[in-house]
Amino acid sequence: MTRKAFDFVNRFKFLFFLSLVVIMGKDQVFAQQTYTAFTGATIIDGSGKKPIPNGVLLLKNGRVMAIGTKEKTTIPKNTTIRNVAGKTIIPGFINAHGHVGDVKGIDPGHYSTQNIIDNLSIYARYGITTVISLGGDQQEAEPLRAMNDTISTQRARLFIAGEVITGKTPEEAIAVVDRNHQMGVDFMKIRVDDQLGTAPKMPEEIYRAVIKRSHELGYKIATHMYSLADAKKLLAAGSDMLAHSVRDQPVDEAFIQLMKKRKVSYCPTLTRELSTFVYAETPEFFSDPFFTREYDSEIIQPLKDPNRQQQMRNSKSANAYKQQLPTATANLKTLSDQGVPIVFGTDSGISTRFMGYFEHMEMEMMAKAGLTPMQIIVSATKNAAEYMGLKDLGTLIPGHWADFVVLEANPLADIKNARKISGVYISGKEVKK
Repeated sequence: MTRKAFDFVNRFKFLFFLSLVVIMGKDQVFAQQTYTAFTGATIIDGSGKKPIPNGVLLLKNGRVMAIGTKEKTTIPKNTTIRNVAGKTIIPGFINAHGHVGDVKGIDPGHYSTQNIIDNLSIYARYGITTVISLGGDQQEAEPLRAMNDTISTQRARLFIAGEVITGKTPEEAIAVVDRNHQMGVDFMKIRVDDQLGTAPKMPEEIYRAVIKRSHELGYKIATHMYSLADAKKLLAAGSDMLAHSVRDQPVDEAFIQLMKKRKVSYCPTLTRELSTFVYAETPEFFSDPFFTREYDSEIIQPLKDPNRQQQMRNSKSANAYKQQLPTATANLKTLSDQGVPIVFGTDSGISTRFMGYFEHMEMEMMAKAGLTPMQIIVSATKNAAEYMGLKDLGTLIPGHWADFVVLEANPLADIKNARKISGVYISGKEVKK
């Protein structure tokens, strides 16, 4: 089934239900259904609007049917009530830049169907209910894409970009685009970065051809970039998402206006920079129970090796990225203040970028950059769904999938409260702990 056909069928089902309500009457239809209502919590719907106090989240068939205050929301007969008074409900987080399937622990080279499932399960247990895997995706991932894998409730939803597009000529690169299209992907991805002078950079002639062909086939294209100059050229060429921070210098007014004019999203991935130097010492988070519940001492032992740590301390690239992290952080704040859409992502799923945990670190780094908790939540819910074109995800509104997290404390008071997970739900079903 194509994506359009899949969306049409689901929307038809929802509209059919609404028509029954109109024809038969609300009470008669509700009496024939089985509902679940989460009651009493403060609900943050992901839109950026004020939270709903003493809220009701009404679910049916894995979707949101109603949301509102207890006083204004009708709870049908035969509804299963889940009292979550004193807690906070937020939409499940969307990682708009991850990588899925290759890494087991910190070791790459394990790409398989089972490892994809295992990776997505880790993300889900951390409250990351949707992941866009931006590159390195192989045929095994295609059946697990969100549009195909609609019944799983124990792992994050998956969207893929397939093979990262490369080529020495426009024709070679376009051939990769066509292979991705034939395999079945959701996005396309290119890299325009010389890795601090250690690798060739994709020429403009080639990436323009790739962007043009991707758009002809109906795909958004995400671009890995590094410098302000390249970012401007990529925007002019039609890039739909900047998949990393501008790190070489502060953004300028011309760049800001170009971003706003083209309505392109910006994905800072601050933890990507962190991962390049943080293991020069043994990081404090290695003893964090929120980390060790998924990553045990055997997994992280190689990162404690003194020789490996010394190599990182001596690494020119590690030191360069460490020095440029403040620039990336300042650019995030500037762009957010100017109204550029920020889309949450981490580049996790690469070796030593720990899935699930790094998403929470990213939120905390965004807070240190000066973003409010609500801005961070919106970047990881509404913005991620809207600017990446994800249907029926991101916000808790009627008709959307019931992907949400129940928290013991309010993340608007402190984004670190997003760690205080009481339960994660995908399609209304609780993810096993």
